[in-house]
Amino acid sequence: MLANTLAATFKEFTRTTPRETWYSFALALRPKLTRVIADFNGKGGQGKTSVTTHLAGLFAEGQVQQGLPGRVLVVDMDPQGNTKLDLGCGGHELFDNGTALVEAILSGDASRLKIIRDVRPQLDVIPGGKALETIGAKMVGEAMGRGRIAWLGLAVVLADLADQYDWILIDCPPTFPDPQELALIAARWVLVPVSFDEGSIAGLEGVSDKFIATEDLNPDLELLGAVLFGFEHKYYTDKKTKEKRPVGMWVETRSEVEALLEKAGADAPLFRAVIRDARPVAKACRARGQLAFELAQVTDAPKWWEIASGKRQGRTLPTSRAERVGEDYEDLAVEVMQRVVAIEQEEAA
Repeated sequence: MLANTLAATFKEFTRTTPRETWYSFALALRPKLTRVIADFNGKGGQGKTSVTTHLAGLFAEGQVQQGLPGRVLVVDMDPQGNTKLDLGCGGHELFDNGTALVEAILSGDASRLKIIRDVRPQLDVIPGGKALETIGAKMVGEAMGRGRIAWLGLAVVLADLADQYDWILIDCPPTFPDPQELALIAARWVLVPVSFDEGSIAGLEGVSDKFIATEDLNPDLELLGAVLFGFEHKYYTDKKTKEKRPVGMWVETRSEVEALLEKAGADAPLFRAVIRDARPVAKACRARGQLAFELAQVTDAPKWWEIASGKRQGRTLPTSRAERVGEDYEDLAVEVMQRVVAIEQEEAA
């Protein structure tokens, strides 16, 4: 089996292994990891988990609606483990706070993973959580014995799983450097959510440092693009022409991020889709373990007049607002998928 071959080869490497040998091994993994996207920003609260889970949910739904067999995988590399809230899988018997994921990374053995299957049709999850807080110290020990090659652990595991999945999305933590590095070494693409505060912009600037730090094991890593997250969609309507044009913070931040990308020489876009600020929607989604486009379709929640008349208890759900948020994510999913496919076709030509 490929798992046995990869894991065995991975474990053979030691600090005395010639660099050319482990570099060749690292390069050999790359063709299997072409559709691995890491959502990353070095600052918390930027929407990484929400972007990861919504894109994964929409990619999987697209496969189902088209009658295609391909599956989608979410890998939660964040010790906070919040994908369980978005996808409602925290109570599953295989949810282990990332313990199996850590063991698989250290050994390079995909058979040690606990994969929660079909959290949505054709969508699977490798759960993360508190166990990932320990991986930094464990990686120090692994690196002392096997050298730099030890950091390929996640890449080896995902390369073994890649034939089962059309898309693999990794939710990266904002403040734990070791899980970050493991994720970026495994990824082909980096997608960066950006909000309006200066810390978020600084987080985008820091992505280039991560590229440099992982280049020896992953020279193929590229910036897929950035996406504005958590902005009000505000417009000014010309009284005479009735023409609408965007105004406000999202316009200012777009200009700032585009200038930053141009200055850095990044051949990557700031995607046109903007994920709007909708905290009541986000709160309701996580309380119910649903994504925004799923919440928009809910019909079992109490209506305001039922609560007012005393016929039902609870809270009304912001389903109309959720529909608009869901549309934002749908727009982003289209752009992300089109960009990846276009680059694949260009490279194949």
